[in-house]
Amino acid sequence: MLRMETRQDKSRGQNFMEEAILSGSTVRDSNGKEKPQRSCKRRASKPIPGCSENGRPTLSQEDGQSFSQSSHLIQHQMIQTGEWPYRCGECRKGFKHNSILVTHWRIHTGERPYECGECGKSFSQRSHLICHQRIHSTERPYKCEQCGKSFSQRSHLICHQRTHTREKPHQCEECRMCFSQISHLICHQRIHTGDRPYKCGQCGKSFSQRSNLIHHQRIHTREWPYLCEQCGKSFSQRSHLICHQKIHTRERPYERPEVSERLQSPPAPADSHRICTGERPYQCRECGMSFTRTSHLIPHQNILTGEMPYKHAECRKGFHQSFQLNIHQMIHNGKRPYQCRECGMSFTRTSHLIPHQNILTGEMPYKHAECRKGFH
Repeated sequence: MLRMETRQDKSRGQNFMEEAILSGSTVRDSNGKEKPQRSCKRRASKPIPGCSENGRPTLSQEDGQSFSQSSHLIQHQMIQTGEWPYRCGECRKGFKHNSILVTHWRIHTGERPYECGECGKSFSQRSHLICHQRIHSTERPYKCEQCGKSFSQRSHLICHQRTHTREKPHQCEECRMCFSQISHLICHQRIHTGDRPYKCGQCGKSFSQRSNLIHHQRIHTREWPYLCEQCGKSFSQRSHLICHQKIHTRERPYERPEVSERLQSPPAPADSHRICTGERPYQCRECGMSFTRTSHLIPHQNILTGEMPYKHAECRKGFHQSFQLNIHQMIHNGKRPYQCRECGMSFTRTSHLIPHQNILTGEMPYKHAECRKGFH
């Protein structure tokens, strides 16, 4: 291997550089093959333009950084000038390093060379495989010093820490609303742009969030994955199940004081009778679903037609039901009526409070049927 070494004679103040020079003569190696002979000469070196005193090529006068290899210097200069020398032939996206281009190219080819030996799932990047393997090993090396919760990825820890600091670094340029995660900001910005990238293949309806599309598709598939263990009734959304379970328990520990008394009142006799008998006299003409009240049927029909009659005055975001608008208004006015008794953190919804409390207690009520991984 060709190597450069430098040393400085302090007494003379001269720099010497030991460099390998290929001579014209040849020698035989252990296999009997001829190869060029390398002879080393020692000579005093003069300062070279563009190099430091110790012989290392320096960066341009931009920042004074030095590099041991000229290829590293060239790459660094390209970064400084904004040049992207490595371009994808498929989408023309530019990259600073060839290794990043190779990883990007796998998006187009679908290549996933890194496979999990436990479950067979494959990944395009080795770092993604390492993060995935922590699911099987339950390894969580990133720990929150404030509450002790651990995470498999550093990015998850950073997002979690913002629940303690209330930091919201990502701001919407349109309405100045702030978010703790950039993914939340991207979803929010679709309110202003009207972008709905998630389209239902069955009816053509589009949505701004993938989770909304999944909920909508259950109208077509009649999938009701959330089952009430007390009465056997099932629901398409977990939040609907939580609201339903309050019928059985009559427990309302997270209500706002000003509306608590009204919500504690018993249902009307007709509604109470329908809950017991299972009678649903109000039917949707579109999909055939039935409801106990017209007030439940109307929002359902709004979902099917895409009508959003309840609009926020400031950001003009629309909602199918009035209570959704009321919840959204809390984001603007900063109200958080649902408080955790353990740590004092407040939330705009009970559906946000319950998972938070599960995190504190360590409870994971939602388990995958195959791998038994639990979720809060």
